[in-house]
Formats: sequence, C-alpha cells, structure tokens
Amino acid sequence: MKAKALLVMAMVSAASVSSAQVEPALIAKGEKVYMDKRCGACHAIKGKGGKAGPDLGDIGAKPEVERLKNFMKDPKAVNPQSKMLPFKGTEEELEALVRYLSSLK
Repeated sequence: MKAKALLVMAMVSAASVSSAQVEPALIAKGEKVYMDKRCGACHAIKGKGGKAGPDLGDIGAKPEVERLKNFMKDPKAVNPQSKMLPFKGTEEELEALVRYLSSLK
C-alpha cells in the first residue's frame, strides 16, 4: 500500500514538472506565432504595435480564454461587427497563441 502511494506521488510530481516545463515553451511559441502572423500590425501589447485593434497587454487578466480561442477562429460569429480576420494557422499554433495572450496580465 505504501509503495503504491509513493508511486502515485512520484507520478503526480513528474506530471507537475513536465507541465511546468511545457508552459514556458508553449508561451514562447505563442509569442513567435504572434510575431509571424503579424498580429502586431493591428494590435498593440503595452502600447507597442498597431492601433486598429485593441491593446492586448492585459488580455490574460480576463477569464474568457475559451471565448478568445473561439473569437480568433471566427471573429464575426462571436461579434458580427468585428473587423478582425479569422486566424489562419494550425490548431497547435492557435493554442500556443492563446496561451501566450493568456499570459499577458
């Protein structure tokens, strides 16, 4: 029984470490996607970038991550008045971009 508990604790600990290591890498990948897709042409982060869209410098402070992902896939479905174009990229790129934006607080 004790050995089983130790094994479970070791597995949970390993999962936490690998998750903690993945998150910074995913955020960095999302920042690269932001740059590569030229999101900064329309959006600013902390005042640096375009002015056509909102400043995204604190978008991570909002708890609506899933809504953000849906919005980026099809902006007009979420907000018919939106001028933003749908995200063009892979699901992996979109997930990384959302993680990056979610980290901005």
